[in-house]
Amino acid sequence: MRFELTEEQEMICDVVRDFVAREVETKAEQLDEAEAFDRELFDRMAALGFTGLPWPESDGGAGGGFASYVLLLEQLSGGCASLGASLWTHVQLVTRPVYRFGQNGTAKHLRALIEGRKLGGGALPLRPGGISPLDFTLTAKPEGDGYVLDGTQEFVFNGKEADLFLVYANVEGKGEEESERTAAFLVERGMTGLQVQPVTQALGLRSSGMAHLAFDRCRISGSQLIGSVGQGAAIAEETWASARYGLATLAAGIAQGALKASLAYAKERMQFGKPIARHQAVAFMLAEMCAAAEASSLLARQAAWNEDKGLAYAEPSARALAFAADAAMSSTTNAVQILGGYGYMKEYRVERYMRDAKAVHMIKGMDVWAGSG
Repeated sequence: MRFELTEEQEMICDVVRDFVAREVETKAEQLDEAEAFDRELFDRMAALGFTGLPWPESDGGAGGGFASYVLLLEQLSGGCASLGASLWTHVQLVTRPVYRFGQNGTAKHLRALIEGRKLGGGALPLRPGGISPLDFTLTAKPEGDGYVLDGTQEFVFNGKEADLFLVYANVEGKGEEESERTAAFLVERGMTGLQVQPVTQALGLRSSGMAHLAFDRCRISGSQLIGSVGQGAAIAEETWASARYGLATLAAGIAQGALKASLAYAKERMQFGKPIARHQAVAFMLAEMCAAAEASSLLARQAAWNEDKGLAYAEPSARALAFAADAAMSSTTNAVQILGGYGYMKEYRVERYMRDAKAVHMIKGMDVWAGSG
């Protein structure tokens, strides 16, 4: 594998770095405090081509592939992990499965998703405690030429503002095995029987627009089915396989942001006549943080590169998330320690990094990868 970036990837990094410095970092604290999703900021990302980066130019994308996308996502998450989570959700939890499995009624939304004209919201079924199968919390009852959805989909990123929701359900009366009854649907906002319930007072990723979706006899057409009935679990598993390295990239960005903030502080903070960065205990922590952030980034990039090349990416993706989530938690804890009392205060961003790292760590903990079994 060649580690140097292409000229195009260098340009992407420059654009994202400038965007984060000018438009993201200046708003991140305020958005976090208000638990506010900034749709204008997402629209700016779409205008810059962020939402379409992985997809072919023939479909309205930029043709950069997922290897370029993770570079973008890491830089973005270093400035604001909530915004990174929003892009991750839109690209990998919604657009990717529509691109891979969409047909007829769902495929018509694909270009709008790629171009960012419509915002996607979603959450993947989890495997609590590592128990198979995946936990589907919605039911879909066939009725006429469509379905009636009932139940609740919890913790949907982008849920407060999303135009389209990708949800998973068990279809009543279809097949003897549960896997034969699973299905994925693309549901439009504003449908009768769908209530969006914003999540408030969360610990981390507070400005990612998280919401619960409550379905009460919400009737949808058959054209909103993605793939076929019985394919829902397979779509969720394949989406998870890719999304894990995206989430690992999010964690890598948090770790990089914590390292950057800690290093800047440690070079300025004087103690016993010299910057604390030159004290061995702090220097060791900074070195560990640097190694953890870089390793997280490389593991995620390897998995993304594998997907672009048509190679196996499920196991590299799972390894990347397992390492990066722990690394982000450890690194942000160290960052708070390095800043001492200031690290405990909201005036300094490292406490936000620590809260955001815990959110990623909890998602990793609820999604115990079952491998091929």
